[in-house]
Amino acid sequence: MAGVVAAAIAAEQVIMTGVEAAAAVAIAAPTAPLKVALTQLDKPQGDDSNLARSNHTLTVIGDKAYLFGGIDASGNLYPPTVHAISLPQEKSQTDPLTSKSTSQADYPPFPTKDISTGELNVPSSRKNHAACAHGNRYVLIHGGEDASGNPIDEGSVIWQWDSETLAWTKLRGTTQLYKSMAPRSGHSILVDDKQGFLVSVGGNSDATRREVWFYDFNQAVWTTLPDLPKDKDLLDVAAYAGNTLYVLSKSPSDPNAVELLSLYLHDNATDREKPLPWETHSFTAPSPCPQPRVGGALVPINTGYGREYLVYMLGLPIDESQAFQADIWTLQLPSRGITGAKVKDYVREKLPKMSSGELTWAEAELVAMEQMESEGKVHPGPRGRFGVDGCLGGRGVVIWGGENAKGEREGDGWILRLAGGYEDYDRRE
Repeated sequence: MAGVVAAAIAAEQVIMTGVEAAAAVAIAAPTAPLKVALTQLDKPQGDDSNLARSNHTLTVIGDKAYLFGGIDASGNLYPPTVHAISLPQEKSQTDPLTSKSTSQADYPPFPTKDISTGELNVPSSRKNHAACAHGNRYVLIHGGEDASGNPIDEGSVIWQWDSETLAWTKLRGTTQLYKSMAPRSGHSILVDDKQGFLVSVGGNSDATRREVWFYDFNQAVWTTLPDLPKDKDLLDVAAYAGNTLYVLSKSPSDPNAVELLSLYLHDNATDREKPLPWETHSFTAPSPCPQPRVGGALVPINTGYGREYLVYMLGLPIDESQAFQADIWTLQLPSRGITGAKVKDYVREKLPKMSSGELTWAEAELVAMEQMESEGKVHPGPRGRFGVDGCLGGRGVVIWGGENAKGEREGDGWILRLAGGYEDYDRRE
């Protein structure tokens, strides 16, 4: 009996030692840089003349990417047709990295008549507009420019396209007293379906560049949020993750900064009345940082177990004397809730010479994947003004089209995701 007890104690000690060792490895494992892979999608079969475009939007709903608007290869505006492209399905594909886009469909405007005005609900052709998905069913379109480059004046209207009925409708919204919403382009709209609101960020004009508007879907009302800081030049990308709005900015004294605004809607009226302050997070040498750019992408991506990043990729230089950008960076976001990432970050912050990596940039490591196409391309190359959105359940980013360094319109699509074998469960996060 004594021998059995001794053996059990020894086995327990071995197990505990193994658990402690595994925990130590997990804590020591870095959270950056991420290894990512890019996969070029096959061009869908059939007429692909409408695929080459720039200054358009791409919105992902399920396993479809919906393109809208933009400029064609001749420099003309596309008609208000929704173009759908199938995407790899993360769960059903054995290898999403090498899966192909195999089909496409065009959905010409299917107008419905506005009961109150008798107008047909069809949006006009446009470029440099904003778009996002809503309720895993609708594509929302807001603002933009006409063929002459003038902002389209539609008041506070949001266009809504139903991916099931293929019909367009207008979401009309009133604005708060003594406030009017100026026409805008080059801005972002971002949805929080859980809390039931949309935010519009920025714009190309002096009047809209620092504005942030809040749209309540239940009340159909637009209200203003605090303007972005006046002492910063704001870049044309914004992202929303973890109830927080992220906007990139720069200034002569602070060439790289991230502006943060928490948009958690409290349950009680007292907390709701409290001001929403912007928080600026700066990066100083020798911290690595991406070069400021326009026409690029800033998209949330998650790796599991509570770990989230913003992917910042490609784009056009702010200074025309510089080259187009082809690099890919990630900004590690604060971990939230009771997750493996949160526990790991807490422990790392308490240990000497260790950091959680929260709100730090790192250039992603690109892993070449075997391509099935004859071209053998492994990178989309320098480009900007493409359509982009998250995909694969938040674990990937898809881009389509854009303008290359020669000023030509591209007509291909790419998916970015973590390289195989580099998910967080392998990194013990």
